[in-house]
Amino acid sequence: MDHDDRTLREQLRATDPALGVAPLPKTGLDYRMEQIMTDTTTPSVPARKIRRAWVPLAGVAAALAIGAAIVVPLALGGTPTTEQLAQPSDGGLASGSCLPVTPEGLLAQEKAFAARVIAVEGDIVTFEVTERFAGDVADRVEVQQVDAIDSDFSSVPFVAGGSYLVSAGDGVIRGCGLSGTDSPELRAIYDGAFGG
Repeated sequence: MDHDDRTLREQLRATDPALGVAPLPKTGLDYRMEQIMTDTTTPSVPARKIRRAWVPLAGVAAALAIGAAIVVPLALGGTPTTEQLAQPSDGGLASGSCLPVTPEGLLAQEKAFAARVIAVEGDIVTFEVTERFAGDVADRVEVQQVDAIDSDFSSVPFVAGGSYLVSAGDGVIRGCGLSGTDSPELRAIYDGAFGG
């Protein structure tokens, strides 16, 4: 018997419900064994115990149904759609300076959405879209990461696991504060534009 067997036996002994019960005396044990051996009646199981056996089975059935509801749509062609957007080549500074971020400025954009970064692989960031405000936005959006060192700080460097509000037009993400971390301040502007 190796160490694993001993450990398992100790764990089993610790869960024994009769661990604290004194053993029957030898005569009591012999008498009980004789009763068991000579009893020819079939023991009946109380109905209450039978119903309790169905409760765990119902829970298992419910879990399987939920799992099927998630897996079946994916198996039937539930592959998420993906589109690519570009970072602005001028860092979002079309005229040399950024205008204040307003609901009107957001309404002028073709696309607007909320998303969570699910992957940053090399210089490609993959978003999973969680909410659509404007335009036809795919389930996933890929964009090239901003080089934080060369950036003029008008574009957003994206972090894995981070949540962002993003606007875009002509296939390009809008900088200058129109896209950014999903903060209460930026969310209020998006809500003002899109009636959130």
